[in-house]
Amino acid sequence: MNPEETPLKQIRTFQGDVAEALQKERGSLVSIQRAEHLKKNVSNNIQSESSRNKMESFYLLAGSLLLFVLGATGTWYGYNEFIRRTATPITTAPANRFVTIDSEVSINMADVSRETIISAVPNTVLGAASKELRHIVFTKEGAGKPDYLFSIGKFLEILGTRAPGNLVRAFDSPFMLGTFGESRFLIIKVVSFENAFAGMLTWEKDLDRDIGPLFATSEFSRNLPAESGFTDLVDKNKDIRILKAGNQTVLLYSFFDNNKLIITDNIETLRTLIDRLTREKLSR
Repeated sequence: MNPEETPLKQIRTFQGDVAEALQKERGSLVSIQRAEHLKKNVSNNIQSESSRNKMESFYLLAGSLLLFVLGATGTWYGYNEFIRRTATPITTAPANRFVTIDSEVSINMADVSRETIISAVPNTVLGAASKELRHIVFTKEGAGKPDYLFSIGKFLEILGTRAPGNLVRAFDSPFMLGTFGESRFLIIKVVSFENAFAGMLTWEKDLDRDIGPLFATSEFSRNLPAESGFTDLVDKNKDIRILKAGNQTVLLYSFFDNNKLIITDNIETLRTLIDRLTREKLSR
């Protein structure tokens, strides 16, 4: 080995080592930077994916809630429409309609008198079925459509009856005149049973002459013996007062629950009215 060449070789070797070391170091730094860059990219990608997943979840939840609300609203609306269309219409009956009826017939009272009422009532049964219950409603031109045209007191006054004053005062204003098949009936609301009961006993002697022509049995009342009078009858636990011409019923009356008076010309009509009044009472 040449002594002169040894230091130079050593210097070159040292430079090479340094260069190699620097190159390796540079390579390591680049690798580190590249790794860091890749790590950041991966982290950013993960964060972006996480944010995107959160947004998708939010939109999915919001959409589900919206669909649920729309579905619930549609169901509620559909149910209410079904109830509205299938519900039975609520109708308010007139104050003087005490029982359920099958039909209604009007009498125009342009000329209010005993004669016009007595002549008009028989026409109300024309075309009626055997067990059809009709409500006779009095109307008047220009009077609108009140619950009833006149009170029972006014009605008895128009008919020119001899009903005692204490009896008329025992009645409430509304009354119902109607037909059941060919039969007719009168229902009067009572405010004092004691006075009404005593008053009816007093009125019995004139009852047939006063209001008998309104009923289907009026032809039988024309031939009543002078000594004819009302007698007691019990039918289905109901106390009844009845006027007969031989075996033919002319008039009968009874009280229902001490607050309604029923006057009619047929026992079957009375039974039907009591049955309907009982159902009306139980349905309340």
